[in-house]
Amino acid sequence: MPRLFAHFTFLLFILTALSGLWMRLSPYLPGEIIPYTNVMHAHSHLAILGWTFLGVFLIFLSLFWKSIQQKKQAYALVVSIFITSCLMFIAYIGQGYGAYAIIFSIIHIVVEYWAALFMYLQIKRRQNSVPYVSRLFIYGALIALIISSIGPFSLGFIAANGLRNSPIFDMAIYFYLHFQYNGWLTLILIGLFIFAIHRRKIPFPHIWLKAGFWFYFVALFPGYFLSILWSNVGYWGHILATIGSIGQFIGVVFVIIAFREIWVHLYRQVREITIVSLWITFFLLVVKSTMELGLISPTMAALVYQTRSIIIGYLHFSLLGFISIFILTQFQLNNMIHTSTKLFPSGMIIFFVGFFLNELFLFGDGFARWCGFGYIPYISEGLLGASILMIVGIVIIWIAFAMQRKTRSMN
Repeated sequence: MPRLFAHFTFLLFILTALSGLWMRLSPYLPGEIIPYTNVMHAHSHLAILGWTFLGVFLIFLSLFWKSIQQKKQAYALVVSIFITSCLMFIAYIGQGYGAYAIIFSIIHIVVEYWAALFMYLQIKRRQNSVPYVSRLFIYGALIALIISSIGPFSLGFIAANGLRNSPIFDMAIYFYLHFQYNGWLTLILIGLFIFAIHRRKIPFPHIWLKAGFWFYFVALFPGYFLSILWSNVGYWGHILATIGSIGQFIGVVFVIIAFREIWVHLYRQVREITIVSLWITFFLLVVKSTMELGLISPTMAALVYQTRSIIIGYLHFSLLGFISIFILTQFQLNNMIHTSTKLFPSGMIIFFVGFFLNELFLFGDGFARWCGFGYIPYISEGLLGASILMIVGIVIIWIAFAMQRKTRSMN
């Protein structure tokens, strides 16, 4: 697989991080050079549709590259995802939720459909070589990806009917986000990880993973109500949210149990930084599911949805933490990034430190306000420092990749 693809991905990652840094710098800038909301929309869209989407697609390509016959189509898909993401990012920076931003967002959704069909056909042609449980997770992810697009498509209809400032508009956004990070991104990364360890001939209990998938996937649908508990969902809405949170938690527990026996084999096959990255990934997954389980308490849900820093912390915990670190971990597992140099582990460690400091400040601020202590002193400076650390980590990781011995392809 061409190394240029990975450079595209890292460029989107660094743009996502730099736009996040710009928001942290905004209190210190003279005047509003770029509207804060424009940067926020550009940052969030590039994080989900740019960096993470292309990162996941490259992991898929790295696992199947040698057997893919339609390589020109794969080239076209990577270039289309990259260019559309960049144009969408520029449009949001320039005009926020304007005509061009909406047009490029719609084009990106069409490209997503194309990528989903491409992945489905590649898996279907290789059913005998891809484990059944891996196919389950990947197919479930593709379904969630398609379903998530209902959210943005409904926004135009909602706005056209004068409901732009109504709760239903925000509910459509949360619908999209839920099926993206809890559905598409989580399921596809687990499915690809299963295939990666299968290719390394590492045994694992398929029955636990199969049970974990069905618990999680079925619960994914009522689990959407967890995201909108801030609205008046009523008694049955709370029941569905409870069913969803418990079902997804059980699914995650089953997945963790299924992977309990792979560690002894991985310790023999991969370097320590990859093991550390994987431990952090699964730790974040368990904590994320536990936090979602806590939302079934009405008191806890009310506190969370009334505290902006907690909501931002959770979104960062999911996308910047679990999803992004899982992508970087699978880059290592599939030898897309070589871990033999000292530079790469240093970059990962700096990124980890920046991420955990970011979460510490965001959740700490929310906890302090819950307890009536007010804002944490120097929280803006702390979040700015955490953002700088994460950018430094990403740059070092990218440099480490660029310094690898250049070959015509990545395996």
